[in-house]
Amino acid sequence: MTAPRTISRTLGPRTGRRRIRLTPVRRDLAAIVAIALSTAFVAVMILAGTLVTSVLRSGAEAEYGGVPIVATAREPLSAPPSIPGADAVVPVPLTYLEMTGPTGESTMLQVTGAVPADIRPRALAAGREARGADEIVLDDAAARALGAGPGDTVHVPAMAPGAAPDRAVPPSGVATLTVTGVLAPTSAGALGLGTPTAETSPAGTELLFGPDGELATQTWFARVPAGTDPREAARAADSDAVHVTTGDEAVDEQTERMMRDVDLLASILGVFVVIALVTTAVVIANTFTVTLAQQTRSLALLRTLGATRGQVRRVVLRETAAVGAVGSLLGLVLGHVLVQGALAAAVALNAVPSLLLVPVSLASVLVPLVVGVALACASGVVPALRATRVAPLVALRPLPPAQARAPRLRALTGGALLLAGLVLLGGGAYVSSTGLTSLGILVGISGGVMSLLGVLVGLVTLVGPLSHLAGALLRRLGGTPAALAAATTRRHPGRSAATISALLIGTALMSTMAVGARTADASLTRDLADARPVDAIVSAQAMPDDAARTLAAVPGVEAAEAGRSAEIDLDGAETMTVRGLSPAQIDAVAARDGIGARMRDGVIVLGSGRAERFGVADGETRTLRGADGRDVTVTFAVDGDLHLSLTTPATLAALSDAPTPVVMTRFWDQGEGTRGDASAIDVVQSLQQAVSPDAGFTDAQVEAGGIDREAYGQILGVLLAISLGLLAVAVLVALVGVTNTLSLGVIERGGENALLRALGTTRGQIRAMLGWEGVILALAGTVLGIALGIVLGSAGMLCVIGGSFAVTIAIPWGQLAAVLVLGVLAGWAASVLPGRRAAAAAHARALAAAGG
Repeated sequence: MTAPRTISRTLGPRTGRRRIRLTPVRRDLAAIVAIALSTAFVAVMILAGTLVTSVLRSGAEAEYGGVPIVATAREPLSAPPSIPGADAVVPVPLTYLEMTGPTGESTMLQVTGAVPADIRPRALAAGREARGADEIVLDDAAARALGAGPGDTVHVPAMAPGAAPDRAVPPSGVATLTVTGVLAPTSAGALGLGTPTAETSPAGTELLFGPDGELATQTWFARVPAGTDPREAARAADSDAVHVTTGDEAVDEQTERMMRDVDLLASILGVFVVIALVTTAVVIANTFTVTLAQQTRSLALLRTLGATRGQVRRVVLRETAAVGAVGSLLGLVLGHVLVQGALAAAVALNAVPSLLLVPVSLASVLVPLVVGVALACASGVVPALRATRVAPLVALRPLPPAQARAPRLRALTGGALLLAGLVLLGGGAYVSSTGLTSLGILVGISGGVMSLLGVLVGLVTLVGPLSHLAGALLRRLGGTPAALAAATTRRHPGRSAATISALLIGTALMSTMAVGARTADASLTRDLADARPVDAIVSAQAMPDDAARTLAAVPGVEAAEAGRSAEIDLDGAETMTVRGLSPAQIDAVAARDGIGARMRDGVIVLGSGRAERFGVADGETRTLRGADGRDVTVTFAVDGDLHLSLTTPATLAALSDAPTPVVMTRFWDQGEGTRGDASAIDVVQSLQQAVSPDAGFTDAQVEAGGIDREAYGQILGVLLAISLGLLAVAVLVALVGVTNTLSLGVIERGGENALLRALGTTRGQIRAMLGWEGVILALAGTVLGIALGIVLGSAGMLCVIGGSFAVTIAIPWGQLAAVLVLGVLAGWAASVLPGRRAAAAAHARALAAAGG
């Protein structure tokens, strides 16, 4: 009885320094790497969220920090708001002006009026506050953009409307201002975010905003006497017309409001965190399953020597927890190092102006550690339970290769999960279409995860046919090694499924992202072009006869067409703004086709939203009072969600005797024509400068729909770049998983490989066989992953944007082909090290070990 007691003590929880290890440390390396990558991913996401929150809050504090009371009018007021209990109410006028620095650098600045320091304290990094009318203070971002500091002068080429003449304005009409100070930088400015800002002096406020500057704002700051609680004063003054809060509350509200704007991005990043963790869980579970399969005889021997099932289970879980702890610690350090390195690299590349330190928090330290250990333990539960079922007699007979258990049950379970997941995806799309987008996305994510799990559970029944097909395609290229590899994958479906599961997840997610991004781009571009087909519309009370030619010459403008605009009375109801251009003119400037074809005399073309607003229907005919008092019959034609009302010049002339001029423009695509690298905002600013009163334009306004289309395109591009970068983590984890399971397969097939070597197979052929096995499995997994990704990407976009846009499914075949090539290369790369180990093994020793 000595041996059993010894084994029991060794496996027990409170024994000596040495414990039994079932697996060598080197076999846990893949699981440690997978956990480290995933927990680093979690740490990066937490740090990124903390950084975004701190940056947004920093910007809000720069605006409202330290202010006793902030009053914001919901609509423009004719007089300053009344705040009972306040002993001072100061307007905060705001405008945007282009300024030129001493070196000739120009930029658009947000200029605000002066606020006394006892109401809004400001920290200066250099210089002093502005006092004279020709003095100004810049924030750190504006100072860098203009290349200006205390004592330098900056110039305002165009004065603000209503600006009063002053000694700061030379005869040329260009204001010259002296910089007296630079505000201390904020974390938002350190990342290059936010608009560069300048602040005037009290006298400068009148210079830039005119004598009525106090009404050129909807924001006022107020001060209360000492001993008065600003919160009580704010609550007493708050009303439906004016929202009154304390400065601290205003900071919280603005931060929360801005965080809502990034909720979609946060949701997407959260999905990728879950994806990385699921991928890691699959890799860890496969690793421990296959590893313990190799240790079946050792487990049985322990049971023969007296070890209980509970002791064996504790050994397995203890090793799993240790792997999780080591991997989590490495991932924690790696995540923080990566974020700090990214911030440092951004400074080195001049992408951001100054270096920020990593915002280390309790969450960024504890959450990755807890997640990693919990993930490892959860992934090791099933392998631990299987380990306890090993019968002692197994140690006395040869060990057969590990096979998948109950393939029919797994096929039925996987099929049921897949079907349920597809139903949930469809349900999520339907829920989103009813306007409940958040709920639809949640249901869709659940359906996507369930569909993926269904494929993984049933993969053991799919890998055989897929491997047979892939082997048939590659047999002629690889000869005998490829044929042996195909036969091996079919003979061991369980091991083959474990090998490709992580790679399947990676390629499915890459395909999902590619299809989703392309579908979103096509859908949003089509929807925005449908609603705002004209890049910019310039309207004015008067403009020169050659206005269209003048605006067509603005850099970035490809075409410009002149027409007329009028307010049309619809039976005494709300007036409708109608633009009059010919069908050819509309086709020349519209971003989509088909509008001009619907335009003819007597027809007003408008979108569904405008039709609902004005109470008209597609094909409806109405009789309106014309310009000369006669009745004019018009028919309304609804064209998509067009945000304009269009008709022919003849019809507009019949409806109105006082139309005003209008010019519609189309921009060049970025990088083409006269636009170069200019953004849509730059082109619009050039248009605004071109429609000055000096050029003959009176009360000109520029409506820019092209900015929205380009902004959405840029957002999608950023999301795609971020997502692809994050998905690289999943692909790397998948590569580790494939390498690990192939390596364990080499150990399992030691006898087979030894027999092949004894029969004359060369080491090169053994390596080739492992290489072809990796390629075949990768091809099978990648094809299945791409097919799944097409379904998930299409359904996912229906859930995400289906409630707001008409979804146009678009499949990026070129990108999917790249995913296929990448997956196959990953499978081949993963086979290199296992192939070397298999070829280097001594076949005589392997034959002896295989024979027991």
